Parts: sequence; C-alpha cells; structure tokens
Amino acid sequence: MLTFLLATLGSIVVGFAFGETTAAGANTGGYTAIPQAVRDFYSREVMFKAQPRLRFLQFAKIKRDLQAVRGKSIVFVKYGNLEGGGSLEENDVLTPEGMTTSEISIPVKEQGNAVQVTEYLLRTSILDVLGDASKLLANNVAKVLDTQFRDTVLKTPNTVYGGTATQLSELSTSNGAFTTKTVKDAVEILATHNAPRIAGDYYVCVAHPHQLRQLRDDKEWINANTYMGRRQLYIGEVGMYEGTIFIETTQMPMLNAEGIKAKYGFGATVDTAYEAVFFGDNAYGWGVALDVELRDDGVVELGRKHTLGWYGIWGTGIIEENNIVKALTV
Repeated sequence: MLTFLLATLGSIVVGFAFGETTAAGANTGGYTAIPQAVRDFYSREVMFKAQPRLRFLQFAKIKRDLQAVRGKSIVFVKYGNLEGGGSLEENDVLTPEGMTTSEISIPVKEQGNAVQVTEYLLRTSILDVLGDASKLLANNVAKVLDTQFRDTVLKTPNTVYGGTATQLSELSTSNGAFTTKTVKDAVEILATHNAPRIAGDYYVCVAHPHQLRQLRDDKEWINANTYMGRRQLYIGEVGMYEGTIFIETTQMPMLNAEGIKAKYGFGATVDTAYEAVFFGDNAYGWGVALDVELRDDGVVELGRKHTLGWYGIWGTGIIEENNIVKALTV
C-alpha cells in the first residue's frame, strides 16, 4: 500500500510540475518513460515548429519513397520536350513521337541530432523540459535542412556578379552591390533557359538581408505588405521586383577572403562577399525515405538519462541546373 501511495503521489507531482504536454510518467520500474503516443505528438510538433525557419522547402519538388533505403537513392523522372508537331495537310500521315525520359537520382542518407536530459531534471524541473527540447530540436532540423538545400542550389555553375562586374576580378567595394542589374541579369539567364516560373508567375530569389537592403532603395521595389492581401505570401517573402519574389534569410552565406577563394578561385579583390540564388520551378528536389521523427533512446544507466533526438532519412539534389542562377555581391 505504501508503495502504491508513493507512486500515486509521484505521478501527481509530475503532472502538476509539467502539465499534460510533458511526456513524463512513472512506470513500474520507477523511472520516467516516454509513451509512444507522446513521442508521436512531439514528432509532429518538431516539423510544425520548424516551418517558420524553412525557406527552401516550400519551393522544392518532394518525392517520398519508403523503400528508397534499399537502393540508397530516390529517382526523379524528367521528360524531354517533343520536337515535332505543326500544321497538317489532308493526306499527311501523323507520325507519333516517342516520349523520352531521363532520371535524376538523389542519394539519401541518415540525418539526425539529439539532446540528453536526466531523470532528475524531468522530475524536479518547473519547466516543460520535453517541450523545450522539441523547440531546440525543431530549430536544429530547420537549420540543417535549409542549409542542405542552400548548399545544393549553390552548386549551379550559372553565376552573375554585383554592380557592373562580369567576373570575379571586377568585384570591388565600389562596384559589386546587389543592384537591379544583378536581378535583371539573373532573370535574363533563367528566361533564356526557358526556366518555368513558380506557379506560372514568379521567379524566386533567396538572399541575405544585407543584399536586399541595397535593392530596397530602388523606386521599382514593391514591399510585400503592399500586396499581401492579394495572395498568400511565402515564408520569408519581403518584396517583389522584375517578376521575382524575394525571400530574406540569414542562411545565405557571407564569405570571407578564404571562402571566396575556396568557392570561386583566385582573382577576388574584396575580403567579404555575399551569395544569393535565383531559381524557377523544378529546380531542386527533396527525396524522403523517412520523415523526421522524434525518438528516445530507451533506458540508459538504469533510467537515469534520457536521450531525445530527431531522425530521418533524406537527400537533396538539383533537378534542372538551367533553372538556377547564383549571384555573388558585396
């Protein structure tokens, strides 16, 4: 009976301290277990909390394949354009064309990170420990995924430079800003490559706040708050210019002299530069074999320690290289 009362009192104390969203509950072994139902709740919570920081995911082509781990890659199929077609005379014989396809394979890998909390902390803290852990993990998965997308699209060889520069050696502190010419040059390349626009209407530019501050001085710049009632804004969208919508994020790289040399080679005369990227539809993809889940590591050291982490299996890759242009500015 005494054991029963102590167990009951313990569960009341835990419930009072953490509230219903805390996944702490005493089991028969005397340590705090994390029920599967609560893990499922926090798995969904991880992706929900990650959304505000994700900039690239909203434009990615997503393909989920639960069997992908067997081949360690997910295949995107790309159709080639038809070349024939046109007017016909009455006696002409219509010869069908063959449909051509090519495959884009995106390798998938295990992804994850974890934090560790103690049994003592779960039982004595006045904070919602698991709730706070889910926020930390959500921020981390958002940063990891966004960084992977960023690094993927910046692999494109299509490059424009700030100011009036046409090559790396011409960039300088007085000639290299993120200007309207930079935007027009990038849009010209995308249009020349027949890159399809997002939703049939826009190209997208993801840029650093420093770069967009320079562009906002132009009288043709349209702030997002002037048209936000006409359609739903994309996450991070701050404005529009030249048929391009602009997404602001500090995830875009700020390169020092060594970083410039490593990515663009020798010839730079500036010590600091910023990268932005322009793209249309079908530019890059996200191959998912296992969506993000929150997992615990079971009983460790007699239940004294609990490891919580996010885990998934995915990969990112370029689908159509011609649909992406990067910009290097100062």
